[in-house]
Amino acid sequence: MKAGLVRRVGVLEIDEVPRPAVGDGEVLVRLRAAGLNRADIVVRDGLFAEQQPLPIILGVEGAGDVVEVGDGVTTLEPGQRVVLLPMLVCDSCDACRSGRDSACRSLRFLGEHTDGTYAEYIAVPARNAVPAPDSMSYTELAASLLAYMTAWHMLVTRGQLQAGETLLVVGAGSGVGSAAVQLASALGARVIATTGTEAKREKLCAIGASEVVNYCDVADFSSTVRALTDGRGADLVHDAVGGATIQRSIQSLRHGGRLIGMGSHSGPHADILLYSLYRNEIDFRGAHAADSRELPDLLPMLCDGRLRPVIDSTFRLESAALAQQRLVSADRFGKVVVTID
Repeated sequence: MKAGLVRRVGVLEIDEVPRPAVGDGEVLVRLRAAGLNRADIVVRDGLFAEQQPLPIILGVEGAGDVVEVGDGVTTLEPGQRVVLLPMLVCDSCDACRSGRDSACRSLRFLGEHTDGTYAEYIAVPARNAVPAPDSMSYTELAASLLAYMTAWHMLVTRGQLQAGETLLVVGAGSGVGSAAVQLASALGARVIATTGTEAKREKLCAIGASEVVNYCDVADFSSTVRALTDGRGADLVHDAVGGATIQRSIQSLRHGGRLIGMGSHSGPHADILLYSLYRNEIDFRGAHAADSRELPDLLPMLCDGRLRPVIDSTFRLESAALAQQRLVSADRFGKVVVTID
């Protein structure tokens, strides 16, 4: 089969590799699309400390059709359209039994710890193949599940966002950022978003942002956020940017506000003024991945169109290297997807 893999650090190549065999409890999926993720770049460049030794097929997100089921699989059958859950868990600890994937101590990910979705076929545990709604294309499916599950985990499970609250989404033009804007708006929150271009301002307003702050036009977006909230500050901040924005995110919050951090694209270290946390009693919470228990609440919103993935661009698998270039482009808005013929 054809696959996009890394044999040497920093180099993505398209080559023929053996099709994976199906084990007990697994299904073989003929992939039709793969959503790109920043993790793909980190693994490609050898910067992820826990990744599988090279070679590795990249790709965390994907969608396609079941073509074969292994022994013991009763929940799926050949021909079913599925979207993949990228979280690989032990399925036996207390966290797994309660659907808290992010708390599994054996948690691994497709495309990071094992071969991923830049391929024509992938074998995964049956629990990782979620029956997909007919209302969504393969491209939309590949761009949707992880971004919206991450947004749900950050905003609802960890952030406890309530209707009527004010949410600030920092770096809202990314895949998970745009998902957070849509989700929060659908849940009845007021959304303030930050971005770096006027073109993205219009797009963010179109998907649910009430106000958009262009961080290239203001020295400190936290001052603008406070002005937009009559000096009070936001109730919750969604920050997936990392070190470059964390302090300003803290300063954007009301007294007793919550900061949800996930991701460190601008660097893994941050210079934080601790007094700004203590004095204002800020609740700083981390978020990692998502939980399968969140699917019953999220999937209906995708199925009925209340949430619709934002697709920036699509590329063929043969052009996956170009797709990765687009992924890190400053003017990207939403998800980049590779289609697999």
